[in-house]
Amino acid sequence: MVRQFIFITALFSVVSATAQVPITEKLYSAFLEDSINYQVTLPENWDADTHLPVLYALKYGMIDGPYIASQLRYFKTARYAIPNMIVVTIMADMDRIGFIYRTGQLTETGRRFLRCLKEEIITTVTRKYHTSGFNAYIGHSYAASYANYLVQHEPGIFNGYILLAPEMAGLDFTKSLEGQSPVPTFTLDEHSIRYYSRAHTFYYVAVGEQDMARRHLYARNILDQLKGLDSLHFFSKYDSIPRGNHTNMLTLAIQPGLEFISQFFNPGMDVDPERNAWEAFKGVASRVKDIYGMEVERNHSWYGKFAQLAVSRKDTASLLKILNYFDTGKLKGYDTRSFGTYCAQIGLVERAEQYYRSTIGNILSKTEMEGWEYFVLSECYWRIASEIAQDNHARAWENLQQAVQFAEVPNSQGGRNMDIYFLAGRYLIDKGYNVKEGIGYLIRYMEMRKYTIDEIHWSHEKIYACLGKGYYLLKDMANARLYLRKALALNETNTVANEYLKLVDGLD
Repeated sequence: MVRQFIFITALFSVVSATAQVPITEKLYSAFLEDSINYQVTLPENWDADTHLPVLYALKYGMIDGPYIASQLRYFKTARYAIPNMIVVTIMADMDRIGFIYRTGQLTETGRRFLRCLKEEIITTVTRKYHTSGFNAYIGHSYAASYANYLVQHEPGIFNGYILLAPEMAGLDFTKSLEGQSPVPTFTLDEHSIRYYSRAHTFYYVAVGEQDMARRHLYARNILDQLKGLDSLHFFSKYDSIPRGNHTNMLTLAIQPGLEFISQFFNPGMDVDPERNAWEAFKGVASRVKDIYGMEVERNHSWYGKFAQLAVSRKDTASLLKILNYFDTGKLKGYDTRSFGTYCAQIGLVERAEQYYRSTIGNILSKTEMEGWEYFVLSECYWRIASEIAQDNHARAWENLQQAVQFAEVPNSQGGRNMDIYFLAGRYLIDKGYNVKEGIGYLIRYMEMRKYTIDEIHWSHEKIYACLGKGYYLLKDMANARLYLRKALALNETNTVANEYLKLVDGLD
């Protein structure tokens, strides 16, 4: 069986109910003496109490804010080590941006726009959406070249840069490029060097391998000049993207770019093996707060590693501190279910049952349940029976009956929690209690397994072996022999089947 325990797929199949809809906003800029529009796309289920980083972009080239936001959503669903981000897309054409390729400087309008960006747009977004203070920038082509001006002359305006196929500065594009040699335009002054020696900053630049050679040369030249910066605080990388050209860079480079600027947002990075699980977690959480200005996310990606570390070390004190930290009252049912499992594994059975019962109560109190919640309900009842009440047959039986009642309910993808029938049936037969009902559960499981794939369910070999054992306990030797032989036909080394077939044959 591929998955070791039931309901694991519920962790990945939850679909949020709140869609990502771009919010179009406008402000009047005193610096531009004109209005400027920008779009804000919030993560699904955005909470104003959660301070998030912001990814800013200029609507130029292939940049599309809602597409970027949808990719962030995908990466979160796939559990990449990338934080949720607010995406802000600013509507500004080349004249308003005002970056001059030939000199690498800004026009007067460009300088005014820069002040608008710093003092009006970023300030407004920060105040209105309670952001974390970590601001990143993504730009393509001209808008990527513009970012190099910001790196030089505006250290601190952004903490992370994702630059896609920046066009070479230092060329006069009003004339033929043939015979032109680029004039160097990128130099860091002492002020910028001092800033980057103390403030975490991430600089990622990518050019498609099929793009023009001058763009590769420009990107590499910038990287060469950045290599001398403090490597403990300034992080830079150049990528040549396979199959990349000038127009598909956003699609191909968005993932590595986001991963690069998010590299310290990783629960498994630099965990101190000498510290207990709670202290190790606090160290990682402190790093995230220091660099990204945010608390770690309250989800399985973050609590799972440290809770499992505490369980593996039988560190009860650390486990309870970790669970208390993450238990904010806003967790999903599969989270509190997992909390119960951790407690049961470490011997905190009363606390485990509290989490299971709390999960059950919260789900049953809803007027309408989602499909995955039936899976979680079944597992909570099953775990109470098998982990908490295993020595109390009547109580275990009561919870098993509750568990299997949800097995027939399909989720949104048509799946049913049929595996609970096998677990309940095997449990009753192994305990020698209500064996007849246990056999009934296994037979129902076989019926439900008839048209399913073997890779994700309990094997027929194990079903037959359990049935054979059950019939032996009921002294039905004909059926016991039938199913034990079926199990051995699939696997002649099945220990249970061999053991009980000897017992059956010994009675002849």
